Amino acid sequence: MRFSTGIYTAALLASAAAAPTSSSTLVVNPTATDPAAVYAAQATAKTESPTSHVKGKVFDRFVTIWFENTDFQSAAAEANFDFFAKKGITLENYFAVTHPSEPNYMAAVGGDYFGLNGDPFIAVPENVSTVVNLLEDKKISWGVYQEDMPYSGYQGFSWVNKKTGKKDYVRKHNPAVLFNSVANDADRLSKIKNLTMFQQDLKANKLPQWMFITPNMTSDAHDAPIGTAGTWLRTFLEPLLNDKNFMQNTMVLITFDEDSTHPKQNRAFSVLLGDAIPKNLVGTTDSNFYNHYSEIATIEANWDTHTLGRYDVGANLQQCRQAHE
Repeated sequence: MRFSTGIYTAALLASAAAAPTSSSTLVVNPTATDPAAVYAAQATAKTESPTSHVKGKVFDRFVTIWFENTDFQSAAAEANFDFFAKKGITLENYFAVTHPSEPNYMAAVGGDYFGLNGDPFIAVPENVSTVVNLLEDKKISWGVYQEDMPYSGYQGFSWVNKKTGKKDYVRKHNPAVLFNSVANDADRLSKIKNLTMFQQDLKANKLPQWMFITPNMTSDAHDAPIGTAGTWLRTFLEPLLNDKNFMQNTMVLITFDEDSTHPKQNRAFSVLLGDAIPKNLVGTTDSNFYNHYSEIATIEANWDTHTLGRYDVGANLQQCRQAHE
């Protein structure tokens, strides 16, 4: 199934007039970016943190953290990313699926990027399923955490941080809202939250079983050196590795959306780590071929979900999943 930019634009116009499909409704236009509308929405935005305890074959919680536009060797040489590589499995043949950023994010939850070749405001038609459908069918809780997103369920193209003046949040790095099956459902939107909610959910023991985490445009190396991203990751993730409650049977994937200077190769530095990693594989390298579709394929195999019937079907499973078979 392929969609042209024209079809995307038509879908966007239709979605702007459509109300969320659940019984809960949004008070303001969720795509509005002017400060007055955003601040009004902040006070009334619905936020939910549902939990579940569905056992997986290998892991019970999956967390993926995405960074930006960095060559494999540059990320591997950065001290903090190297620190985490030594605590997990380096996937040395993990590849992005295309350029630029947005279609890679789309692929990671949709199993396809549907021919998208830019970073526009996209609204994928509502009949296109995502990993959210697979998780909900199995009653597996999920959540998306976005650094500097102004409120839960925000769908604006970007948001300028009023303290720093930087456009640190961008819609194109928030994969779930690119799909109208999520964007037109207020209950689903309530699970797409500012990253500050992660710490609140952690303390309240209300983290979901599947999480997609996106640092802001400074923290993810898009608008700053790779060392800035490494410092951010070390600050965020290292304490979690020592949190036995969080880490219990948890798998974390650190990855990048695409490389920077090798567009045809497009190899993305990626590391698997967490309590679900067998001890004999810690500090090792996996040379099998993987790409962003492997994320979905691994989820499908771990929880025995349906497939999306797209490129997730033929994607290789990540090694710790294979090691338990």
